[in-house]
Amino acid sequence: MPLDEASFRIFDTLSGSIGSTISMRELTGKIRQFYGTGYYARIYNKLNDLSGQGLITLTKAGRSSIPSLNFSNYSLLSFLAEIDLRKTREFLERYKTFQLLLMDAQTYAHGNSQIESISMINPDRNARLNRAEWLIILHHMDPRQLADELISIQSALRNIASTRLIRIDPLLLTESEFSDLLTSADINPLKEMLSNRTTFYNPISFWLNIGEVLLKSGRIMFAEKETNPAKLSDIDIAYGLSRFGYREMGIEPREGRAICIEYLIAALLLHGSARRLDAIPILLSKNKVNYSLLIFLSKKYEESSRLLGLIKALDTIRSSPQTETAIRLLQSLAVEEVKADSSRIEEKMELYGAIR
Repeated sequence: MPLDEASFRIFDTLSGSIGSTISMRELTGKIRQFYGTGYYARIYNKLNDLSGQGLITLTKAGRSSIPSLNFSNYSLLSFLAEIDLRKTREFLERYKTFQLLLMDAQTYAHGNSQIESISMINPDRNARLNRAEWLIILHHMDPRQLADELISIQSALRNIASTRLIRIDPLLLTESEFSDLLTSADINPLKEMLSNRTTFYNPISFWLNIGEVLLKSGRIMFAEKETNPAKLSDIDIAYGLSRFGYREMGIEPREGRAICIEYLIAALLLHGSARRLDAIPILLSKNKVNYSLLIFLSKKYEESSRLLGLIKALDTIRSSPQTETAIRLLQSLAVEEVKADSSRIEEKMELYGAIR
C-alpha cells in the first residue's frame, strides 16, 4: 500500500512526539503548524482508517481519543523508514551541497559492519550553519573493541568533514547505551534529539531499535525542547551536584530539574569557576558516566580541552579503563589539553571520599 499524504503527515508528526499524550485535536494543530494545513474531519477519518489497519492505536481518554503508533506492526516500521527516505530526498533538494557529504557517509557506513544507522539531528538548522550533527547507533561489542572502533569512526568522519569543508559533530552510541539513555528518567540530549531527526542511513534499523526499546520498557518519551547547559540555573546545578554526590559548601540545594550527569558536567565546564571545575573529577569518579555523550557535548560547546585536562588529572589519581578510553578518544580528536591542578583535585577527592 503506497503512503498517501495524509498518512505521511500523521506518521511523521506522531513519530516526533513519541511518549506524549496528544489528542486528535492537538494532532490536527501540530499538523497545521508543520504543514500549513490540517482539517480535523479529514485527520479523524484517516486515523480511524489507520487504526483499522493496525498501524495506529486509539486510546479513549474521557471524550477524546489519543492516537499512538503501533510498533508491534512491522508494516508501520517500513512506513516510518519510507518517511525518513523521503525527508532525506527533500533535504538534499534544499541543500544540494550536502549530497556528496551524505554519499561519503553512506559509503563508509556500508563498509563498516558495526554501524547500524545514522541520523541527521536538526538537519535544516545545522545545514544553515554548514554543520552536521549526527546520531550514529552501533551494534553491541566488547568494551575493549569499542574504544578502537570509536576512534576509527571518528577518524573517518574527520577525513570526510575535511574533504567536504564542513563540521561534523557525531554522537556514537551502542544499542545498549541508546536504550539506557532513551529510557532514563533524566533530561538528556538523546531524548531531545529524536523529535527532530532524519535517519538517512538504514532507517528501518533505527525504527526497529525504537520499537524494541518501547516494547521492552513500556514507555519512552521524546522531548521537543533542547537543553542548553550554559543556561542551566544555579538551582538545577546545585540540585544536580547534590544528586550525584557533591555538596557545595554553604549552599542548601533546592529541588530542581533532574538533568543527566553529562549535561551537568557540561554546565560546570561552561560556567568555568575553579570551585565548580574541581567538582568534575569527583562526579566522574563517583558515578557511571557515558563518556561518548560527555565528549560529544564538550566538542559541541567547545570545552574539550578543559575536559581532557580534568580527566587526565583524575586518571593520574585514580586510573580506570573508562578514563583511559576517554583520554584516547579526546586525543584522537586532536584536542589540546588545558592542564588541571592535580594536587588540588586530589585534596578535594579525599575530602569527598572519592579515592578508594
